[in-house]
Amino acid sequence: MEIDYQTFESALKNWCELRYNEFKYYWPLNGGWEGWVQVDFAAYLQHNAPQVTLYREKKIYTDPKKRVDWLVNGDAPNPRKRIAVEIKCLSGGILNVKSPGTELKKFIAGIQKDQRKLKQENISMDNRGCQTVVIAINFAPEVQSSLEAAGLNCVTTAGDGEVQLWAQYIYTQMEVEPSFGASTSLGPFAPNPLSTSSSMFST
Repeated sequence: MEIDYQTFESALKNWCELRYNEFKYYWPLNGGWEGWVQVDFAAYLQHNAPQVTLYREKKIYTDPKKRVDWLVNGDAPNPRKRIAVEIKCLSGGILNVKSPGTELKKFIAGIQKDQRKLKQENISMDNRGCQTVVIAINFAPEVQSSLEAAGLNCVTTAGDGEVQLWAQYIYTQMEVEPSFGASTSLGPFAPNPLSTSSSMFST
């Protein structure tokens, strides 16, 4: 079964609102924490919508060395129903360097690189026409204007605005096939079965 972009975004928002309190343990790490986001959301979606296929680190690009972070509806026979997603997470390692402004610029530059990466001409013929999305998890108010300038929209906030989930739906369902027909919506997602607090950090 395939889901539409709106259902995917809804699941992502619910996951973010459920798990944001965990982020503080990961974003201070130098080297990034996108890998954790990849795995944790994939597990969340698998539990709540096991009929939906989500691949991590899937080869969809003409450059065989590059992989997409997520390919939602990865088994859909029609590539136009697949949703290719690139992720960027601001790393709190910026707090440990002398020039945090430089690190913030790298965050925006990484998003822009992913936007270029997701251009249809860079996608292999068997996946060309897929919907494309860039998402970003941000906790630095000073880069909000840069995220907006890059074309992203804030889709949810959590933790009294401390955590922001941004997204840009680049190559949309309507662009690839205006008469797409009704897409499946899974409705509200159940609570994450995974613990929302790690015993490793329990008090």
